[in-house]
Amino acid sequence: MSEIEKLDDELYGAKYGIPNIKDAYIIWEQIKRRPEILREAVKIKRNKWNNGDVVNGLTICDAMLTDYRYVDSVAYNELIQNIYTNKDIARIVIDGASNGGNSYLLMSLWNDNIKLTETQKAFAVDEAMNKIGTIRYETNMNNYSKILDEKGITDEQTIYTEFGGSINPVGAKIENMYITSIFTSLSATQAHGNGDFDIRYWILRNPNWTLDEKQKLIMDFWADDEVYDATLEQWEWGIANDSVNYKDEKLPQFDKYEMYEYSYESLLKFYDDKKTTDRIWNEIQFCKQMHKLRPQQWEIEPLTQKTLVKMSQN
Repeated sequence: MSEIEKLDDELYGAKYGIPNIKDAYIIWEQIKRRPEILREAVKIKRNKWNNGDVVNGLTICDAMLTDYRYVDSVAYNELIQNIYTNKDIARIVIDGASNGGNSYLLMSLWNDNIKLTETQKAFAVDEAMNKIGTIRYETNMNNYSKILDEKGITDEQTIYTEFGGSINPVGAKIENMYITSIFTSLSATQAHGNGDFDIRYWILRNPNWTLDEKQKLIMDFWADDEVYDATLEQWEWGIANDSVNYKDEKLPQFDKYEMYEYSYESLLKFYDDKKTTDRIWNEIQFCKQMHKLRPQQWEIEPLTQKTLVKMSQN
């Protein structure tokens, strides 16, 4: 076993092993002081099954993406280049499921100081558009539905399938659509986070994309208005339920429904810490911006009603 493999295994065992018998922080501090190890870790090789690419130091690269401020810049820049030119590398997940954990690509977006090229931005968006619920996903499912229709596969045909320990009759088309959605959900294309804070959130938070670009992306990322509304609300609840808002109380001392009324000065007084205030303030401004780029349905409906009333009066 090579030195890079030994170090990577040791770091992985310390971070994710059960039980955790070594201090991952100490091990990582020792590794990151050796630029030659970091530069070797980011090199690409074929995996042991010879069906995809990996890097020499999987856990070391994972740590570099988290501790990006304090690692060798040559190694880090090469890792970023590898991520944005190789889907296998971009989709690597160390901590979590391969079809929904935090991928290398998602983690790279945590660094707002990276200056992405237009090609790299397009690469990230292309990966994000694979997520379930995007315009692309809905289009692909609709196209598959049409293919089934053309093949004469309809719900008039019955398939008996086992579910929950019992045999149930279902329509043939529904069964095919369901199986396709399941296979998609298990695919490595879903690697870039899950839930409300997946790669779509991090792209919209990232300064490399302009407001005009985000205006289009926020429409393409969520085909369903209700799903988008719920996602934005969860971003807001994420702010309200942040651990810094509890102040040693059982409930957060932060009013979600008043969050857009808070001034920076009032937050600074509340937290008594500029770093915390800046973080929460920036999150509030982000959500506020998303409301402008794509208002929730309750914000649009009153405007629609007013327009209809005005038109009817004319």
